[in-house]
Amino acid sequence: MNTSQAYSRPARLLQIASWIIAIVFALFLDMLGSLVIRDLMFAPQGGPPRAEQFVDNAAVAPLEAQTHDLERQRGALNDKAQTLRIAYDRANTDYREAQESLRNWLATRTATGDSRNDIELLARTRKLDLLQASASDWQRQRDALADQQRALDARSEQLNTQLARLQTEADARYAAAQRRYELTVFGWRLALTLPILLVAVWLFIRHRKSRYWPFIYGFGLFALCAFFVELVPYLPDFGGYVRVLVGIALTVFAGLYMLRAFQRYVERKRAEMQQSQSERARGVAYEKAISAYQKKLCPSCDKPWHLGGDQVSFCIHCGLRLFEVCTCGARNFAFFPFCNQCGTHVTHADDEGVATDRAGPAADSAHR
Repeated sequence: MNTSQAYSRPARLLQIASWIIAIVFALFLDMLGSLVIRDLMFAPQGGPPRAEQFVDNAAVAPLEAQTHDLERQRGALNDKAQTLRIAYDRANTDYREAQESLRNWLATRTATGDSRNDIELLARTRKLDLLQASASDWQRQRDALADQQRALDARSEQLNTQLARLQTEADARYAAAQRRYELTVFGWRLALTLPILLVAVWLFIRHRKSRYWPFIYGFGLFALCAFFVELVPYLPDFGGYVRVLVGIALTVFAGLYMLRAFQRYVERKRAEMQQSQSERARGVAYEKAISAYQKKLCPSCDKPWHLGGDQVSFCIHCGLRLFEVCTCGARNFAFFPFCNQCGTHVTHADDEGVATDRAGPAADSAHR
């Protein structure tokens, strides 16, 4: 019988330390994986596409040059329009002042009845006509300038329409390139994380009970985190479906694996029940015996033996002998190697039977 002290205090400390190693190993692998997944965005063509790469500069450059020229002309026309507006306002003000002066002079002349100043009336009228003509001339210049500005605005609108069309085409090309880039990067990331996840599943199935199990478990935690957590911020529109489908596949695989494992366990237990008590007793590992004794379970059929009382000697379910009586009279669990009272090796009934069977033929041979 294996007498491993797996449940001693050092073993428990080793178990805790092993889990700490597994978690720390997983954390460092996760840090490395997050850096690799992040930097994969620079693998295709040195990084993501830029919008300015898809602008038709051969078509845009002349239009932009014309737009800049129109802006320069518009600025000059605006300055000229400002000057004309000031000149028109000044001429219009002079005309209104002269008109008001003439009106006042005519009122005075009518009130006094003085009709001797017809020459002055003609002079004032001529001056008023000149001022009105000057204001009208300035207004005509303003109107002509406004016509030029409207022509510039129409031309500028045409150029802006052409530039907007070219920009729309460039945006469409950029969106298509961005989508291709995202698909490429996602494919690379999926090609990295999915095999890691599959390798982790394979290692867990094949080597989870090896002496290096902390690294197996740590690698498995890293693989799960890398695929289901680190990959999330970089998923394209349909990436969520990929993640969910892989999760469903893993769940189905794990469920089938557990069902098959349980079926194998049932078949193994059924086969054990066909063995003799001595064979079943020799097949009980020491660690399992300790765990079964603490839980008051039969180490062979895994059912509670204390239902028959605390003083039972055999399992009431499968008939396996559970307790032995030492030569000192102490009652011991049959799967513990030493007596809990005297410390001597516990002699089992099957051992005595085997010794008697061996001694019988030897005595017969000596008698002959």
